[in-house]
Amino acid sequence: MKGKNPCRATCSFFRCGQRALYIRSSNPQQRGAFRSNPWEQRTIRDGTPYCNWVGDICVVAKCNYAFCEKRALLPDGSCGYEERESVKQTRSIEEEARREEAALRAARDRLLKKTGRDFIE
Repeated sequence: MKGKNPCRATCSFFRCGQRALYIRSSNPQQRGAFRSNPWEQRTIRDGTPYCNWVGDICVVAKCNYAFCEKRALLPDGSCGYEERESVKQTRSIEEEARREEAALRAARDRLLKKTGRDFIE
């Protein structure tokens, strides 16, 4: 997992298949706060992810019930969402022209082999 960011249970896309994830807030003012929406408590970043199923801190990489809503949780427990969203390198126009030229040459060769002509009239 060197160089990759581990998946966090406090991520807004992380879900527990057993619905046993509870984020314990370290802020005493938020501990007893009533939330009408149960998904709101996921957005608390300073909390500790706690698994009610096991009764301990949630270990995302080893949990069988952990999954990502964006389908970005990799088997080693790292987050693949950031890799997908990263900027992709663009090809130069010269490189693109070379690729198109190679594709046209291959099509011309296939046409010559099938019909015996270089071009279609």
